[in-house]
Amino acid sequence: MCVGMLLPVTVLACSAPEPVCAWKDRVVGIRTPSMIASGITLESGFIVTNMHVAEDHASVVIRDSKGSIFKAQPMAHDMPADLAILRPEGLTSLVDATVFVGIDQPSELYVVGFDQGRNGPRVYRAGNFAHYPDTKVNLQARIHTNSKALPGNSGGAVVDADGNLIGILASGDGKISEVIPAVHISEVGRRTDVQHADAFAARGRAIRVCADTLYFAGDIQRNPPPPLVDKIERNCTASGNKQLFDQAGQLFGKWWMFDRSEQFLKLGESLDPNSPNTLMSLAVTYHLDRQAEKERPILERYLALDPSNAQALRLGIQVAGMLQDREFADYVLGLMKQHNPASVSMAQSFIDQAFGD
Repeated sequence: MCVGMLLPVTVLACSAPEPVCAWKDRVVGIRTPSMIASGITLESGFIVTNMHVAEDHASVVIRDSKGSIFKAQPMAHDMPADLAILRPEGLTSLVDATVFVGIDQPSELYVVGFDQGRNGPRVYRAGNFAHYPDTKVNLQARIHTNSKALPGNSGGAVVDADGNLIGILASGDGKISEVIPAVHISEVGRRTDVQHADAFAARGRAIRVCADTLYFAGDIQRNPPPPLVDKIERNCTASGNKQLFDQAGQLFGKWWMFDRSEQFLKLGESLDPNSPNTLMSLAVTYHLDRQAEKERPILERYLALDPSNAQALRLGIQVAGMLQDREFADYVLGLMKQHNPASVSMAQSFIDQAFGD
């Protein structure tokens, strides 16, 4: 495939509001030696994507909405958020430092990403849930939404119905997507400087090695070799990436290495205290390790964010029974009656047995 050549782009129908559909023209596909992802083009021509997409690669391949193929270079910065700015070859202007204004927390958000399977930019179904962090207190805290997203959409735009850029998609598991707030893009632009090149590359390398190691280690069911455990601990810690902290914690939990699981999930929690994904993973680790006293407050915090989650409600009922906590049992049963009434009968029966009623 020759850089600069034009390839046909599939035009996908868009049923979203017109300002949302307009973002398809600014979404690009990104190919690296490690993955296929998305990005968005700023007014200046620079491209924004995730740091975990850029990793430590000297350049990446871009395919824009018109089918043009070219290379772009990640620009070094020292901003901790999972963002990277890419300079397309031949672009001589300064890094875009446009100020993105925070939006008053719209509940309906759309992901606009490059759909690799359909070979073109695509607008996905809107979500109706979103939790917004305090971006000034926690620089790595994320917006959490149930807006639909697929593999390869990381780095895509997340916009509201009026077309305002709310954030950059970081990850999506089909349930809760994590989004880097757009207000951080300006700060990344301001903190871009060649003096950060070595540290930027070292962090990118740690992200790549951590992600690759977690992927290949996922096939191991139990008793991972000590050198592998050490490699995960060193590189995932050095990555400084909340998403990788979560994934490492989940993998150690799968291996029943609960101390290490808690260690990484608490790191993720420290960066993003209200992350549903982190809190659920931490609750599951405590549940498997039979630490109901630690699990209860985590579940209570989770249910305050997402009271309809069936797994959290089920765990809450079990924890209430284990702790003989009538107040928590009544609280969870109340949420079940509202959000999951089909499960109330079985949950009530469990509670009655646990309390000897």
